[in-house]
Amino acid sequence: MKAKVLVLAAVLLVAAASGVFAFGIGLQYNGNAGDDYYSGVAVTFKVDSIPLIFAVNWSFVEDSTQFGITGDYWILNDKITNVGSSASLNWFIGVGFFADFAFPDDEFVFQGGVRVPVGLNMFVGKVFEPFLMVAPSFGVQLVPQLDMADIFFPISAGFRFWFK
Repeated sequence: MKAKVLVLAAVLLVAAASGVFAFGIGLQYNGNAGDDYYSGVAVTFKVDSIPLIFAVNWSFVEDSTQFGITGDYWILNDKITNVGSSASLNWFIGVGFFADFAFPDDEFVFQGGVRVPVGLNMFVGKVFEPFLMVAPSFGVQLVPQLDMADIFFPISAGFRFWFK
């Protein structure tokens, strides 16, 4: 019963807040350039009032299932130029975190760390935002043993639709 009340309260909070600020949600394709290359997809979301961007990831790895979350704070998001009459091309740089949960060969691996997202985004009208970014990342593996994680370079291309 308490879970239903909490879910209902969360839905009502999101519905009420959506009238106050714009909300962007979309998909992105991820490729990882590092010691190993693997790809995946993510759902990405952002509100317009604060420069925080989040993504929930799923990676396609041969012998492993991998899920992750990222959160980025854009320190800078400046316009480069206007493209036509209804679009603006911007560049951004920020700092963020990642947490990855992998299940290779019936084991559990958890690693987390920091990332530095750098990229381009474009607003077409006020409803469509395609983007491209690379986010050099480094961190530590916490489970099954404490160890330094390899440096890797996630490359993402995606889009968000904006709702007000």
